[in-house]
Amino acid sequence: MNSKYFTINVLPDMIAGDVSDMIQNQTPAATDQPFVDKDVLFDWTSFNLSKTARLIGVTAVVNGEDGVAQTMKDIELVFAKSINGVAPTTIGKRNATATTSGLARNIIGAMSIDKDTGALGTDPFTVLQTIEGGADKNGSPTLILSGENLDATSRNQTIYVAGIVNGGELDFSTGVKPTAQATTSTDTIAVDGVDPRLCFSVGDTVYTNTDDTPLGTVKSLGLNEIVLNANLAAQVEDNEEIVNANPIRLIFHLEV
Repeated sequence: MNSKYFTINVLPDMIAGDVSDMIQNQTPAATDQPFVDKDVLFDWTSFNLSKTARLIGVTAVVNGEDGVAQTMKDIELVFAKSINGVAPTTIGKRNATATTSGLARNIIGAMSIDKDTGALGTDPFTVLQTIEGGADKNGSPTLILSGENLDATSRNQTIYVAGIVNGGELDFSTGVKPTAQATTSTDTIAVDGVDPRLCFSVGDTVYTNTDDTPLGTVKSLGLNEIVLNANLAAQVEDNEEIVNANPIRLIFHLEV
């Protein structure tokens, strides 16, 4: 049987309606809220497979702090499945210590993305690459991703992944700030401070440090502006900090 290789992109939501998990919501100056050793970076994020697949590598694209590539730490990924159609329970609050209590039957496996192996660090982000190898930190273990197949017709399987920081802290502040108030009648935020192109990408969900309502998703970026796909969902004020809910992007390299 011939092998078939493919990739799946996963964009975890690291705010999910609570901006204080990413940055302290103080006005007018935001206070950084780093993720420290053993903290949850992101809770279970689902993706679908049409059939059981072998995970042969992972690429993680990790944003820097204030537009500058940060000192990287290892990222631990945990994979899980549902039980009787029920998704795995939380591994804990984002930016707090992770727990796998009650998840023994859900867990499929885990792997470490090692900051010292296959890392390319250059402003404004770091690319981490783990490739097939041994089960130690110098290579990823071979994982067979197989979820519950509850749909006999489509054969779709839902897989869940969660992320934990290991060995230090990661900080995802941006330093991008509005130059004036922007209301819900516009799709554009005029900004200064850090160049927003160093902190955001098209498709990212953005917030301010003072509001748990997402403003929207990024349509385009310029040196001094962020344009969203629709008018702002909430008003922003001068000198608040614009925050990215998606500072980590995962690319899973798979084989069937």
